[in-house]
Amino acid sequence: MAKTRIPTRLLAAAAVLPLLTAVAACGSGGSGGDGAAKAGGTAEVTFWGWAPGYEEAAAQFNATHTDVRVKFEKIVSGSKGGYAKIFAAVKAGNAPCLAQVGYESLPSFVVEGAVQDVSGEAGKYQSGFGEGAWNSVKVGGQVYGIPVDMGPMALYYRTDLYAQYGLKPQATWEEFAADAAKVHSANPNGYLSVFNPDDPWWFAGMSAQAGGSWFGTDSKGWKVSLASDPGTAKVASYWQGLINKGQVKSEQGFSPDLYKDLQDGTLAAYPGPVWFSSILEQNAAQASGKWAVAPMPQWQDGTKSVGNDGGSSTAVVKGCKNAAAALQFANWMSTDAAAVGTLVDKAGIYPASTSGTSAPALAKPSAYFGNQPIFDVFKQSAAQAPKWSWGPTMTQTSSDLTDAFGAAVAAHGDLTAALGTVQNKTVEAMKAKGLTATTG
Repeated sequence: MAKTRIPTRLLAAAAVLPLLTAVAACGSGGSGGDGAAKAGGTAEVTFWGWAPGYEEAAAQFNATHTDVRVKFEKIVSGSKGGYAKIFAAVKAGNAPCLAQVGYESLPSFVVEGAVQDVSGEAGKYQSGFGEGAWNSVKVGGQVYGIPVDMGPMALYYRTDLYAQYGLKPQATWEEFAADAAKVHSANPNGYLSVFNPDDPWWFAGMSAQAGGSWFGTDSKGWKVSLASDPGTAKVASYWQGLINKGQVKSEQGFSPDLYKDLQDGTLAAYPGPVWFSSILEQNAAQASGKWAVAPMPQWQDGTKSVGNDGGSSTAVVKGCKNAAAALQFANWMSTDAAAVGTLVDKAGIYPASTSGTSAPALAKPSAYFGNQPIFDVFKQSAAQAPKWSWGPTMTQTSSDLTDAFGAAVAAHGDLTAALGTVQNKTVEAMKAKGLTATTG
C-alpha cells in the first residue's frame, strides 16, 4: 500500500526504455542477493516490507509449501526510509530477494538499478491480473514484480455529523465546497475536511480524478507538466480557495493531530483511499459506528472518475538468485484466497488480482463503518480510475512536493506556485540521472 492507473498505469513507452536501462546499468549494485536453492531443494527467499498482514501471509505460505521458504523482515515504510535501506542493501550486495515497492516508486527503482527484469519468469502469472494492474509493475515494457493491491479513493464521512449539519454525501466538488462553508459557519471549531500538505500521493490521486497528467514522453524523452497541467491546476486552485477561506483545516497527514480530529468530530469527512479504512479503524477507535463510505464527489455531476492513492508491488530486487521461487510466492500472496483475505482484514487493501476482487473478505459488513460493506463502494471506484503515468524520480519529486506544499501552507503561500518549483526541480533531478527531460 504505498502511499500513489486503470487503476494505475506506469509509462511503458519504448522511446524511454533505452534512457532507463542505460542509467540502471550504471547504478546497479553487486551480484549478491538471496533466493538460491538450499539443501534439500528448498529455496529461501527474503522479503522486506511494512504493510500489515504481510508477515502473516508469509507464515501462511510457509505452512503450506516445502519447496520455497519465505523469511519476512519488517522495515519502515518506503517514504520513511525503507526505500533508502533497500537501495543501500543493493549497493552492498546483501539485498533481499523481494521488496514491497509502491507503483509510484517503481520507475525510480529501475533508474537506480535496484530491481531486475523478470518479464520471462513473470509472464505465466499475467493472466491473473487485469491490464491496468499488470501495467503497474511494468516500466519501459519490462516487468519487475507482481501487483498486490490498488488504491481506489472514496469519501469517508461521519454519519452523525452529516445529520447534525443537515448534509448528505456530496455528489460534486462544488457541493463539497458549499458544505465546507456551511460547517465552518455553524461551528468555528469544526471543519468538513482537511488538507494534508505532506501527502503528495493523495494530491496525485486527486489530480488524476480531474484528468491530470504529470509525466509523458515523446521521441526525445520525458515531459514534466506538474505546473502546466490543467487538471492539476484545477485541484490546486480548489483546495487553495478552501484553505484561504479557512473552511478546511490544514495539518500533517497520518499524524496524532489528524487522528484526534477524525475521532473527536472536528472533521466530518475525508476523501481517501481504500486502505485508509484500516488506518481510521486503528487510530480513531472511539468513533466506531459513526463513519461511512460514499463515492467520491465529481468535478461534473453525472461523471464517473476516481483517482488512485497508493498500491504496491512485490518487486524482485537486483541480485535475487532465484526469481522463479520469489515470483511463486509473490503471485501466491496476491491470488491465494486465504492470503488475500488476510491482507484485506489486516491492511484494508483492494486486491489487484482478478480472483482477489471476489474474495469473501470484501463482502463482509464492517462493524466500524456501521455494518456497511464498504468494499462495494471501492469496487466501483476501482473501475473508474483514469490512466496515470509516474515519473522516474518520484522519490525526489514527492519529497520536493511535500516541502513546497508545506512551506506554502505555513506561509500562506500559493499551491500553484509550489507546483512550478517542484516541476523545475523534477526536471533537474531527471537530468542529473542522465535522462532527457523538459517541461511541457
